[in-house]
Amino acid sequence: MTVRATRLDELIEQASRDLQDAAGGVALCAITRSGGSAPAVKYYEGRWAALSELRRVGDAPGSSGVAVRDRWAGDLGLLTERGADANWIAYANGGVDALTEYVGD
Repeated sequence: MTVRATRLDELIEQASRDLQDAAGGVALCAITRSGGSAPAVKYYEGRWAALSELRRVGDAPGSSGVAVRDRWAGDLGLLTERGADANWIAYANGGVDALTEYVGD
């Protein structure tokens, strides 16, 4: 396993722990079904989802960390521009932050 793959796995594990802590042991579907706002939980879910996506796509064409981060950043820009719900903004922000941490600025 390469150093970058090990680092990615470590970041995914940390994101998973942070998500579990933020959710307080409650299932994510139960949190979102309640209809309330949970930006802190969605932020950590976004971190986990973005890093997991990067691991899943691996070496596929156009799947570099920078390309995935840029796509997430573009999605965040569109969500912000359209005035999306705070949960969606937090989710996308979490993904962009995690991918930026992984690939750098």
